Amino acid sequence: MFGAVLLMGGKGVRFGSQMPKQYHPLSGKPIYRVTLDLFIKSALFEEIILSCDPDWIEKVKDEVAGLPGVRCVAGGATRQESSYCGLKGFGKRPEVVLIHDAVRPFVSIDILRRNCELALKHRAVDTCIPTADTLVHSLDGKQISSIPARSEYLRGQTPQSFSYPLILEAHERARRKDASDDCRLVLDLGQPVWITEGSESNLKITSELDLFIAEQLFRLNRSEVRSGASLAKKTFAVVGGSGGIGRAICAQLEAAGARAISLSRTSETPLDLKDPLSIDAAFERLGPIDGLINCAGFLLNKPFEMLTLTEIESMLQVNLSGLLVCCQKAKIKEGGHIVNIASSSFAKGRKDTAVYSCTKAAVVNFTQALAEERPDLRIHAVIPQRTRTPMRLENFPNEEMSSLLEPEEVAHKVIDVLKDPDSTGMLVEVRKNYFLPGI
Repeated sequence: MFGAVLLMGGKGVRFGSQMPKQYHPLSGKPIYRVTLDLFIKSALFEEIILSCDPDWIEKVKDEVAGLPGVRCVAGGATRQESSYCGLKGFGKRPEVVLIHDAVRPFVSIDILRRNCELALKHRAVDTCIPTADTLVHSLDGKQISSIPARSEYLRGQTPQSFSYPLILEAHERARRKDASDDCRLVLDLGQPVWITEGSESNLKITSELDLFIAEQLFRLNRSEVRSGASLAKKTFAVVGGSGGIGRAICAQLEAAGARAISLSRTSETPLDLKDPLSIDAAFERLGPIDGLINCAGFLLNKPFEMLTLTEIESMLQVNLSGLLVCCQKAKIKEGGHIVNIASSSFAKGRKDTAVYSCTKAAVVNFTQALAEERPDLRIHAVIPQRTRTPMRLENFPNEEMSSLLEPEEVAHKVIDVLKDPDSTGMLVEVRKNYFLPGI
């Protein structure tokens, strides 16, 4: 039996916020929940203990209520005390326990699995990575005392994993110490600690800069799609199905054995994104469907001060408010999908496309929030880089064609997302093999 302790009792002093860092949102979800969800997803642990700051424990209990095998305990004033409180919180003592920082949300399931296997064999394991920086030793913090060989030193991460009786004994013998590391306590017993390889992406979030980096890592990590389910005989509504990306999606849906219903002002089932009544009538006519793909878009490459109110309203209606109404009115079966096509411009507003960029940023945030509100559905944002569509070519006629994605490439990623029956809340980027900034 494996157990886990997530340490989340820190005050976040270095983070510079009244709210401890573990409760700050990472792509719409508290950091500790991203970590906890990964531990649950691994299916390795019979029980997971959350060692919490006493001032926040009731909030955490409310947020994790109903999660099987998850238990909250009040931590202590130090990391060592919080570890000890977590160790004592198990209902049934595990054979091996993994102790992990709740603010390391990018630990991989492979790292967790290796820790479990090695701790069974060696009784004590630390997750470490090499250092690329030169290490400097200073006795007074003012002058260099020595420069040790970098190859002999590693950077310690978590999880740290132990035979449960061993780590419990180590803590009970060190009650009067204040160690910042559980492996230190085991070494003090004269017991060896083995090493397993960690990852540079196993970042510990301790500052606002760390959180910014974590947001980028989160977006990249969530681009992985576990494709496999069949789309045969399923029905999907494609809003904007007559456009470049929409038409490609419809073609690939049909090739996969699904029924694709194109919705636009000129389609057999007419829908006008500027008219909520038209949207309501279209989905009422369709009835239950297996999924909704929102890929309509309207872009004007024009300085903001030169846009008319009508042009601004049109971009807001087509790119955002119409999409919201579609998501609200579509009658999607339980377990069905919503895929909202955003744009790489969501990450940074660009000159002459300010309104378009802000609507795409809103689509991404809306998608993340809706995925949390609707656990009965699978809701994702697909975020393509510049794509060769009629809208793109009309606004940027002099672009190098080889730099653009083809609509079929975007459609292929959408099909992969629709074939993933389990994941939700992903931001799935579609890009060339090299970096190209902008929309």
